[in-house]
Amino acid sequence: MAYSPEALTRGPAEAVAGVRPRRALGRSGGPAATSRLFALHERLVAGRPVDAVSLARELELSVRTIKRDLERLRDFHRAPIEWDAKRKSHRYTAPFDLASGLRLDAKEALALVLAGRALPIWGGAPLGRALTASLKKIAQFAGPAISFPLADLHAVLHQDDAALDAPEHRHFTDLLEHILARRELVVLYQKPSAARPERRMLRPLHLAYLDHRWMLIAEDTGRKAWRNFVLPRIHAMEPTARTFTPPPAEKIKKYLAGSLGRFTGDREFVVRLRFTATAAHYIKERPWHASQQITPLPDGGAEATFTLNNLIDIRRRVLAGGGHVEVLAPPELRAALAAEVAALARLYAPEIAAAEKISEKNPACHPVSPRAR
Repeated sequence: MAYSPEALTRGPAEAVAGVRPRRALGRSGGPAATSRLFALHERLVAGRPVDAVSLARELELSVRTIKRDLERLRDFHRAPIEWDAKRKSHRYTAPFDLASGLRLDAKEALALVLAGRALPIWGGAPLGRALTASLKKIAQFAGPAISFPLADLHAVLHQDDAALDAPEHRHFTDLLEHILARRELVVLYQKPSAARPERRMLRPLHLAYLDHRWMLIAEDTGRKAWRNFVLPRIHAMEPTARTFTPPPAEKIKKYLAGSLGRFTGDREFVVRLRFTATAAHYIKERPWHASQQITPLPDGGAEATFTLNNLIDIRRRVLAGGGHVEVLAPPELRAALAAEVAALARLYAPEIAAAEKISEKNPACHPVSPRAR
């Protein structure tokens, strides 16, 4: 006899008397066990007879399995079960809601909340609908029964709603599906410097989150090279009937290994930077790249070494650090930063001249470089 959750709610007339259990279910965990618990709970709520021997015979299970389910219901889910000697049956001694005994811990609750927050990204795409359906199934059991209150969790977590509704999410799920299907695409892509979007034939390979932006890694068949595409710059996208064989996963991993942000190059650069004592803590606390190696300096500062495949993103990071970061190598990066600083000096020339006059009149106001402090 095949087991079904409804079997526990059948009446005595439907019981199969005298049938020996065909096999013992040695485990009380898993979906089948959960179904048995809910059916057992319904039987107890209805006041139906529940004793291990009779129930095991009826359901063609072992007595040990039924006893283990009763123990799990009582000990783990804290159900108010006791043995009624007069009725020779287990019974509930007080009203009990099994759903209230199903608990999610803090980590599980956090995962559930973050998954729900991600839904705007998925929208109405098939993968998004599947995720929504899964969360609804969980909600049947998790609603009021979560030991870590979801309302409190929402209150202490902040996520920018504008980021969730960003244009880059418009194509996210479609791209993911095309990547999995290995289907070539025609896209209209507009670079920041271009007056209008251009038509590109792509083989989508990978979606990567680089420098707080989602990027499509794809083979541009027209240029016969891999390129990174920022999702908001994709104006339109149309799949073709052509499919392709993807490269090995290791090749994609190697391609991205030297990237600090959105740009990827084909050269290898060893970058050395010196951080002041003020900035050294932050580079140690939140590393910039997986290749980062830190050498402490006597003055409390630090020297960091990176192995990168381009110098564009690191240049931006150094500029953001201002006088707290100095480029030691390579020479071309130092020269690029010097050109940027010269351009800034020209842009702010009046303010620089005014600051110099103030410092000449009052030497105590003369700005001191961070390294000299």
